Amino acid sequence: MSRPMFVLVGVFVVLTLAALVRIAAGFGFALVSVPALALLLDPVTSVVLAATLSVPLNLWVAIGDRAHVDRKGSLLLSGCVLAGVPFGLWALNVVPESTLLLLIALSVVVGTLLVGLRVRVPGGMGAVAGMSVLSGASFAATAIDGPILVAGLQGSRLADLPPRVQRATLGVAFSVTSAATLVGFGFGGQLTSQVGGLVVLGVPALLLGTFVGERLFRRLDAELFRRTVLVLLVVSSVSMVTRVVTA
Repeated sequence: MSRPMFVLVGVFVVLTLAALVRIAAGFGFALVSVPALALLLDPVTSVVLAATLSVPLNLWVAIGDRAHVDRKGSLLLSGCVLAGVPFGLWALNVVPESTLLLLIALSVVVGTLLVGLRVRVPGGMGAVAGMSVLSGASFAATAIDGPILVAGLQGSRLADLPPRVQRATLGVAFSVTSAATLVGFGFGGQLTSQVGGLVVLGVPALLLGTFVGERLFRRLDAELFRRTVLVLLVVSSVSMVTRVVTA
């Protein structure tokens, strides 16, 4: 099925912006892209597209920053997010599209609140493990996992790591989550020809967003960038809630 040109242009712009945020901030690709994509595409296609394109982005960060990875932290995060993925895949395969849209909206709103309020989940590494499982499940069902995992980290020793080490360690966990989810999509039949066509469109968008994002990361005013991303997330939250209410 062919799509109108304005939809294709919109998808390209959304993916470029989301890739820029992901590279510069260390998370946020799906949180920025999925709400906007869901206004242009159906919910399942939006989730599968964002999750699929997350794989090369996450691997780019993980491989590029491999020298900065906190190995113990990355092992814990990777094992726990992997445990959550099957639950999210189950939800994606069984819940109706209207319910999936609601789940996406809730994930966006919660994610925005976690980022905006700088929520710190107490409990040390135990809380990190629990939030990581939840993060893996959320990614497989909605493609959104970053804010949940970041909030879990804030009450542990991982929060005291330098920004580059945090980005690298999260990059490993996100790579594991996205790769495992992609395998699940293959078995679940979500990797359709329509998704494949959108992935082809998304590749140059990722390259452009990554190019700009890497340069922003090196000269970043962290607080200004955080506020800018927060504005984008608020707009995404409003748009998603409006779509759910009017659906």
